[in-house]
Amino acid sequence: MEVEAEEVAEIKAAHFEESMKYARRSVSDGDIRKYQAFAQTLQQSRGFGTEFRFPTQPQPPAAAAADISAAADEDDLYN
Repeated sequence: MEVEAEEVAEIKAAHFEESMKYARRSVSDGDIRKYQAFAQTLQQSRGFGTEFRFPTQPQPPAAAAADISAAADEDDLYN
């Protein structure tokens, strides 16, 4: 029994661009403002990006490894 391969059409950029000619906006300006306010509130409540600071002086690799080791030892005290 011989099975023929079925051709599948490839969707190309030109197809997408053609379909976008007929697309319409589905979100209102008010909804966009609500989302932006929600996203900003969520970001602030999580403190995202507010506490991060690079160290003022770069640490040599050995000192950084010692800091990581000390932090791991502290974690062991509480576990």
